[in-house]
Amino acid sequence: MGAFFIIKILISAVIIAVVTEIAKKYTSIGGLIAAMPITTLLSIFWLYFEKKDTLLIANFLYSVIQGVFITFLFFIPCIILLKKGYNFYLSVFISLMLLSVGVYIYQKLAMNNF
Repeated sequence: MGAFFIIKILISAVIIAVVTEIAKKYTSIGGLIAAMPITTLLSIFWLYFEKKDTLLIANFLYSVIQGVFITFLFFIPCIILLKKGYNFYLSVFISLMLLSVGVYIYQKLAMNNF
């Protein structure tokens, strides 16, 4: 593994750890920070630093926009199930299954359009 790869992991891990620590005390602020495109920003900076390919980054960002809507298939059911008192692991599992179905359908539709 290269040094740059290790640096990427460390910086990314620190950001995630900080967000979860904030969320422990201030859930609304933690949620807002987590909803920000932190991962996307890190990804585009890492991509630019490594490839300097702005078309690659533009295509990546387009895919991120599409992915945002698909993630609602996880978030909305998970929120509903947790608020109804369902077990945490069951709620996450069901929501991940719904997300997986959505991703599968999206990939099938995207493959037919390209």
